[in-house]
Amino acid sequence: MKKIFKNYQKLAVIGIFLLLVFWGLVKPRLTGTTTPKLNIKKAKIVKVIRGDLEKDLILTGKIDASSYATLQFQTSGRLAWVGVKEGDRIKKWQAIASLDKTELEKRFKKAMNDYLTNRWNFEDTQDQYRSTKENFLVTDEIKRILERKQFSLENSVYDVEIADLALRYGTLTSPIKGILTSANQVNPGVNVTPLTASFTIVDPSTIYFKSEVDEEDVISIHEGQSVVVIIDSFPDQKIETKISYISFTPLEGQTSTVYRVKLDLPVNNKDLTYRIGMNGEAKIKLSEAKNILYLPLEAIGEKDGEKFVFLKDNKGKIIQKTIETGLETDDFIEIKEGLNEKDIVYYSG
Repeated sequence: MKKIFKNYQKLAVIGIFLLLVFWGLVKPRLTGTTTPKLNIKKAKIVKVIRGDLEKDLILTGKIDASSYATLQFQTSGRLAWVGVKEGDRIKKWQAIASLDKTELEKRFKKAMNDYLTNRWNFEDTQDQYRSTKENFLVTDEIKRILERKQFSLENSVYDVEIADLALRYGTLTSPIKGILTSANQVNPGVNVTPLTASFTIVDPSTIYFKSEVDEEDVISIHEGQSVVVIIDSFPDQKIETKISYISFTPLEGQTSTVYRVKLDLPVNNKDLTYRIGMNGEAKIKLSEAKNILYLPLEAIGEKDGEKFVFLKDNKGKIIQKTIETGLETDDFIEIKEGLNEKDIVYYSG
């Protein structure tokens, strides 16, 4: 009897052991999480820091200018002279180049002669049918004859105006001041067309910093927001400025939805220190917290929606402690409750 009782005891112990093992395997699946563990021998340590935290949005971009002018001739012709070369400083309304105006002047004179001919023909026709008009005997045929003469006269007037414009536009003048950045035809004596002769002028005083921001971050910024721009060529210079423009529609031809951002560059660029195409980055402050406690992000664990850290209790035992966090940056996170300054936190990294 005693032997049977002992056997029951053994079976009961084995059953309880198996039940505990089973529950240990099943419980994590039921709760959806496992109890975090820390290998103290391999753990890293860090002290809770007091200081200021700042969450920034970093945008890459480059310098561009808002005032451009590309000059082209209105008509084809022989290039008579070019008065500038690449790199020259151009004044507003300065003459750049000119076509040979001999042919243009002859076209204008021909257009004027055609106009006078049509005008006299029109007046002759009116005189011819003057008596008919006075006696109210104008037929539909006479009306059509008078209208055709009127149309011919109007067309000749347009021809004169076009020839006059071609003559005046035979000389290119710059509508802005700036630097001549390109001239694809500088040899007088060659025949050119509006497409084969062009001159580009850029005003260096209108430079700005352009960048792109994706749809997730565009809601965090606004026009007039303070920004610090650093150009790669001048890493020690911080240019404090503001956002001047955020596009309402996204840029076309991009693989993702991004919006154009323009930042003013309040710099003196008379000596052309800042040039078109120079790369850089813009740092936009999104939020900040001063005189707070914070830790590196990698020192914080999370379980069941709660954040925690590992630290030693008064007895030197490693414990897990739940904390309340606040502002989070790319590298650090604010500690609102649960820790004190200079507390030592253990983490696996």
